[in-house]
Amino acid sequence: MAENPSPEPRASVPSRIPRSGRKPGDRRVRVARPDARYFRYGEPGTIVARPAASEPTSSVGRLGFGARRLLFGRVLSTHEELEQRLPKWKALPMFSSDVMSSVAYATEAILVTLAIAGPSAFSYMLPISFLIVGLLVLVTFSYRQTIRAYPNGGGSYIVAHANLGALAGLVAAASLLVDYVLTVAVSVSSGVYNLASALPVLDQLHLEVPLIVASIVLVTIVNLRGLKESGSIFAAPTYIFLGSMLLMIGLGIVRTALGQHLQAPLTQPYAPPVEGISLLILMRAFADGSSAMTGTEAVANGVPAFKPPEWKNAQITMVVMATLLGTMFLGMSWLAGVTGAVPSTSGDSILSQIAQAVFYGRSPLYYILMFATMGILVLAAQTSFADFPRLSSILARDGYFPRQFSFRGERLAFNSGIVMLAAVSILLVVVFGGDVNRLIPLYAIGVFTSFTLSQSGMVHHWWTERGPGWQRSAVINGVGAVATGIVVVVFAIAKFALGAWIVLIIVPTLVVLMLLIGREYHGAEIELHVRPETVIGPPSRGQRVIVPMQDMRRDAIQAIKLGMTMAKSVVAVHVTDDVAAAEGFRSRFEAQVQGVELVIVESPYREFVRPLIRYLELTADRDPSVITIVLIPERIINHWWERLLYNQSAHRLRDALTGHPGILVANVPFRRAR
Repeated sequence: MAENPSPEPRASVPSRIPRSGRKPGDRRVRVARPDARYFRYGEPGTIVARPAASEPTSSVGRLGFGARRLLFGRVLSTHEELEQRLPKWKALPMFSSDVMSSVAYATEAILVTLAIAGPSAFSYMLPISFLIVGLLVLVTFSYRQTIRAYPNGGGSYIVAHANLGALAGLVAAASLLVDYVLTVAVSVSSGVYNLASALPVLDQLHLEVPLIVASIVLVTIVNLRGLKESGSIFAAPTYIFLGSMLLMIGLGIVRTALGQHLQAPLTQPYAPPVEGISLLILMRAFADGSSAMTGTEAVANGVPAFKPPEWKNAQITMVVMATLLGTMFLGMSWLAGVTGAVPSTSGDSILSQIAQAVFYGRSPLYYILMFATMGILVLAAQTSFADFPRLSSILARDGYFPRQFSFRGERLAFNSGIVMLAAVSILLVVVFGGDVNRLIPLYAIGVFTSFTLSQSGMVHHWWTERGPGWQRSAVINGVGAVATGIVVVVFAIAKFALGAWIVLIIVPTLVVLMLLIGREYHGAEIELHVRPETVIGPPSRGQRVIVPMQDMRRDAIQAIKLGMTMAKSVVAVHVTDDVAAAEGFRSRFEAQVQGVELVIVESPYREFVRPLIRYLELTADRDPSVITIVLIPERIINHWWERLLYNQSAHRLRDALTGHPGILVANVPFRRAR
């Protein structure tokens, strides 16, 4: 192919268009940039994609784009991230709805287990509840230390990975991922169960499972709209529930103090074969009641979602959450004993029985509480929807999850994690028929495992840092680690035969899977690594060549070197939503690659492929006499499962540019040594 001596155009070629002035003889010139619709200009060599650069061009694509705008709202820029942060009053329902809602089923779970030992065993209800609240206080103070030590977010995975090693971090991550899925399934199923207590027709028509699935889908859609909007939507049901529960407990205390007899309605009691009281029964009851603590770590995981000062606001929210939980849990347990509420086979939940006894039957206050309970139990899934995608994105960033989980969607949400959580939770609900009593035995062992690893990691952190007051902090976290470790052992023994063995298999399996993904990505990074001392020489021949470049990797360098043999003008294009990281990349690129221009396309709307396509089309259209050759690095796939990990963006780019006038697309395959 003959060389073309014409110089490579800059990011834009302005045209001078003469126009007549307002007065005779006046002339003015308007300077127009043909690509101004798609890009604006930042620092030299950097262009910033506008929203139009991310919009599809096909009719089907535009239809889907419009539908998403209608359902989820406008596309948010990365620069708007700070505006999406949550104040404390929104963060409380966002991160504590799981903890708050657990009082609706934790007390009942204890009573169902104690019923195996006979009605006389119900006297152990309050001692077990006080033990659980004591554990809650201990864990709360422990996580306050974690928030202070990790003000940018101190989830169990981050703390354990940093202080105990990669394997401990992955065990904590796998435990949390499993617990998040179970949280969605249990909380939404319990919400529909409590609604069926108020509306028995739902049970008669067998509508529970469809309602559970529909509720999960609804929460998924709300979360895809972004963090700030979901916090606003979930605030009202949470505060209505809190007000109703505290009113019920307060009124129950007052009526009891006045000597009024509170009697739960007669119901068909749950009467399993009596085995007699035993240590194993008490351990099971304690384990079931400890499900009230699932989600306690959510505030520590989500510190970056708070408005500044993030860590202080998170600490305050943590204390408020624990105070409300302890008050409501002890109040429910005490009222269960006062009213004589017992587990029922007629579909009347413990909460429903207590509410009828306190609120004078099925009064308006009763229905307000029951509907609010259903609402917060459904929205309790929000804790998982807030933390599961964030954790999966961190795992993807560290190379233990497929990389697409690290990308934020159009509303600054981690869409891949949200959709995966919803899909797995729905599958679990369908398999178990939405039965809370069948799901509870699988519950909470994962979160207490992560508690233990996190607090153990914090002990190592304080021992290593040895800052002011480190001894007190180490003691607090050490006691917390021992206590939650004992709870894990109790869970494993008490619930093994009831289904906990499933979790004890799933967690190691998930850890192995993440290790395999990490090994694959790590091997790829080693193969593609470009040593800092390497300097790329000048081209020997010229031609217009453009190479999309994600990072300084050997596959991209191979494509650039090939381009140098084809054209005088070789341009590397780097699309990013992180300006600071891009400038660091520019410095390294200019030091190591000589004779090649680097154009950085900033994409604040986090769409990487479409802005690149727009840039390539505009570059080709400016001078139709010059053929633009796009060299796309592509990894050669050796195994079928590697298709899930590599080349998605390369395929999208190739398919979009193939057949465009003036553009030739060539894949530059790169094979790793085996």
